[in-house]
Amino acid sequence: MDWVYFTEQELACKGTDECDMHSEFMEKLIAVREDYNEPMIITSGYRHLAYNDTIGGAKNSPHLYGRAVDVKVVGGDALELIGAALRHGMTGIGVKQRGDHDRRFIHIDDMPQSDTHPRPWIWSYK
Repeated sequence: MDWVYFTEQELACKGTDECDMHSEFMEKLIAVREDYNEPMIITSGYRHLAYNDTIGGAKNSPHLYGRAVDVKVVGGDALELIGAALRHGMTGIGVKQRGDHDRRFIHIDDMPQSDTHPRPWIWSYK
């Protein structure tokens, strides 16, 4: 299934090619994209559990539930993306803005509050 602005291929698990994105998350992601008004390069979308383990992803990563993406973006554009994400109901923001520009990204997710996912929440990556 393709969505406005996003293809199944770009959101699929890099290890299995499966794509099981959550429908409510996708509605919010499309709204974020429209507000941000720039193309969004997705570096990680849905992740199968085995692939998540292989890459050392978080045990209960929102990517496993199809409720997260990592977007390649830097500097002021990253700040604009975070603002759009917050305006459209994203509850988890991860910031990787150090090091090589090609490896910088913003993680956005819409996980609900739980013991394993305190929300709203923001964090930075090493």
